[in-house]
Amino acid sequence: MLQFLVEAIIVIGLIILALRSTLRIVPQGSVGVIERLGRFHHEAPPGLVIKLPLIDNLKFVSTKSVTVALSPEPVITADNVSPVIDAYFLYQVVDAKSYLYEIQNPELAIKNIVSSTLRSEVGQRKLAEVMTHREQINAALRNELDELTGPWGIRIVQASIRQVDLTDEMQKAMEAQKKADANKLAAIEQAQGQKEASILQAEGARQAAIAQAEGEQRAMILRADAAKQARILEAEAEAIAIRKLAEAQAEATQVVNRAVLGLAEDDAHEWHPEKIQAILRLKSLETLSAVGQSQSTKLVLPGEITGLAGLIDALKTPSSGTSD
Repeated sequence: MLQFLVEAIIVIGLIILALRSTLRIVPQGSVGVIERLGRFHHEAPPGLVIKLPLIDNLKFVSTKSVTVALSPEPVITADNVSPVIDAYFLYQVVDAKSYLYEIQNPELAIKNIVSSTLRSEVGQRKLAEVMTHREQINAALRNELDELTGPWGIRIVQASIRQVDLTDEMQKAMEAQKKADANKLAAIEQAQGQKEASILQAEGARQAAIAQAEGEQRAMILRADAAKQARILEAEAEAIAIRKLAEAQAEATQVVNRAVLGLAEDDAHEWHPEKIQAILRLKSLETLSAVGQSQSTKLVLPGEITGLAGLIDALKTPSSGTSD
């Protein structure tokens, strides 16, 4: 009975061992790689996997992202400064077969690639560019790693500089440089402000001169118009005065003519040729006197002026006739 029990236990143990070597479970976040007789056979997804005992071999490959930190190491920049750079990277296995058979110790290989790439990228830049252009360095580092680790079945999730440490002397030099840059920027802004102020002042003076010239031009035009209107009004007034004077002189001449003609008549309203001739000679003398008063005319004596004595005798004739 005891022997039978022992044999049963041995059989059950063998069955359990056979089942254990045949049925395996691949956990979530991993991929199973089955090798048959030492050669790759296929990949097994997470879950229950059946393999042949003593023939198949199952290896687990994690597909989770792995973070690897690099030891801080000094690098030399383009301006011969040696900051200490602390970097890290994250990678993930995307091809379990390539990861197992294409590379040995992939983390060490990635660390060496990151170190050499950092030295190359930082060596092409000055310290100020390293401090302010980290994203560009990180992008270049990630692209370099993706290109080299792709055949290994590895995808670089992230690769970046975590910290850049400087010595006390470097920090003091950078502070002095920042202060100098700030002073330079302030001087440039002050000069720019003075330049703009000068431009605005000159523009204001130019506008003021233009406005003054335009004002003077308008004033000259107004004065000329006023003088023109004054001359026109003066000429019109003078023309009116001349016309009024001519009308008055014409009326006075008419009155004188009527009076003179009245002298040529007698009481019976009869005309005497002798008196008419005398009156005409008298009018000639009056006209001659008026012409002689002008400064722009020449005095021309008529030929009949020699008959002035006869004119006087003719004027005396009526008086002698009445005495008769």
